[in-house]
Amino acid sequence: MGITMHSYGPSCATCGSRVTSTFAGLSVNDADELTESKACSMYGRGAVIFSYGSYPRGVFCIHSGHVKLTRPTPDGREQILRLAGAGDLVGYASMIGGEPYTLNCIAVEESSVCFVPMEVILSMVRENTQLALRVMQDLSHEVEDAERRVVEIAQKSIRERVAEALLVIKETFGVADDGETLKNPLTREEIASIVGTAQESVIRTLSEFKSKNLIEISGKSIRLKNVKGLIKTANLID
Repeated sequence: MGITMHSYGPSCATCGSRVTSTFAGLSVNDADELTESKACSMYGRGAVIFSYGSYPRGVFCIHSGHVKLTRPTPDGREQILRLAGAGDLVGYASMIGGEPYTLNCIAVEESSVCFVPMEVILSMVRENTQLALRVMQDLSHEVEDAERRVVEIAQKSIRERVAEALLVIKETFGVADDGETLKNPLTREEIASIVGTAQESVIRTLSEFKSKNLIEISGKSIRLKNVKGLIKTANLID
C-alpha cells in the first residue's frame, strides 16, 4: 500500500492543473493566498487521502496523478463511483454539507494532492461569487454523473458497461505512444468496481471483446483495436 511521502508547496498562480480546476478564475492575490494556506503531499498507489465516515477538515485538489472515489458495498467490496485527476477538486460536497464523507478517496497511482483548510475555502466562496458559482456547477455535475451511473447500472448490460469502462479509462489515463495501448494503472478488480459487477464477469467480457477483435490483451495491458466498435458496443451511438 502507498503512504504519504513528503509535503511541499507549488505555487497556485503558476500551477498548470489550476487552469482546469474549480480555482481557475482566482485572481493572482487569491491564488497566492491559496498557496500560503495549503499543504501538498505525495501519495503512493493505495494510499488513503480521506476515508468514509470521517469528518472533512477542508478540500483536496489533485495536482498530478489519479485517485478513485469509492463506496463500500454491503458484501465488503468497493464500488468505484468516480475517477479524478489533475485539476479535480474532491471532498468539497461533504465539507459544504457539514457531514462525514460518504466516500473513500484512494490514490490509484503516485499522486500529488494539495489540501486546502475548510476556513480558507469557505472564506473564498463567501467573498468570490465566481468561485461560489463554479463550486455549485461542479456539485451539479457530480449529481448528474451519479444519477446517470445509477441509470446505466440498472439498464445497461455488463457488455455495454465494460465497453464504456474501457473508454473511460482511455479518456482518464490516456494511451501509450502506439495510440492504442491503455495507460491503465487499474486492476481487473478495480475495473469490475467501475462496472458494478464481479471480477470474473469482467474477465469473461474482455475475453469476448478479444475474440471479436475489439481489443488485444497482453498480460495486464489492454490495447484498443477498434474504438468505434467499443463505442457501438457501449451503446453510446445509434
